[in-house]
Amino acid sequence: MLVPAATVPVRPERKSAQFLDRTAGMGVRGNSRSFCSVDIDEVIPTMPINTVESSTESPATVPRARTRSGMPRPKAGWLRVKPTLRGRGFVVGTVDAVGPETNGFAPRDRVAWRDRGAQMDALVLVEQTDVLGVPAWITDEHVVSYLGPGLVARALVRTRPLVRGAEVRIDSSDRVVAELTAAWARSLGAQVVEGDRSQAMAIRDEPHARRTGLGSHGKLAQVAVEVFEAVRSGVFDGVGTIEGSPPNLAA
Repeated sequence: MLVPAATVPVRPERKSAQFLDRTAGMGVRGNSRSFCSVDIDEVIPTMPINTVESSTESPATVPRARTRSGMPRPKAGWLRVKPTLRGRGFVVGTVDAVGPETNGFAPRDRVAWRDRGAQMDALVLVEQTDVLGVPAWITDEHVVSYLGPGLVARALVRTRPLVRGAEVRIDSSDRVVAELTAAWARSLGAQVVEGDRSQAMAIRDEPHARRTGLGSHGKLAQVAVEVFEAVRSGVFDGVGTIEGSPPNLAA
């Protein structure tokens, strides 16, 4: 039997998913956006955020499988992760479980994702497209110390064709970004100079340079691999690490 249009309840339009929508019931509390050292919105353009899936049934009639801890099981394309350390715009953790049809990650893999600044529970749900794989030979301290500013440094170095012996000047208001960019330029054979030298090539920390170098998740993942390789090669050995903060404390 057809239901007259006038009797069909009108559901309020749901806006595009925002962080609080996506993390409701996922082990993340609060919406603080205070980050360590690096302004993450300038470091990395926003990764893809899907619209929250809706159901034609009432949420009360659609039970969601949960573990004994009360944490929902990850659905397709999602990971359940145990965060271990946070700092400089990133959180690093270990995959606890993967959702169905989720490729590329397995339990006990280590991953990193953007830090939204909120206090986190022992387990959180993170979308697969929001995480970066972390090699076994990279420590948690390396991730929180170098990944965020290192991504920016690699993007900035790519803005200028560096040749061995060339003089370059690093212009950045972020001390850590400037130090990692200078270290990367030296590893390529450039001579980093200070002060206003007209003959020196300027590598400027500008939003356009960041967006160009880190404009998609695929490009971001590729640059992250280069950052980790630079850490492994000792490129950043002259830049000290940080201890980071426990995930259960808001950043």
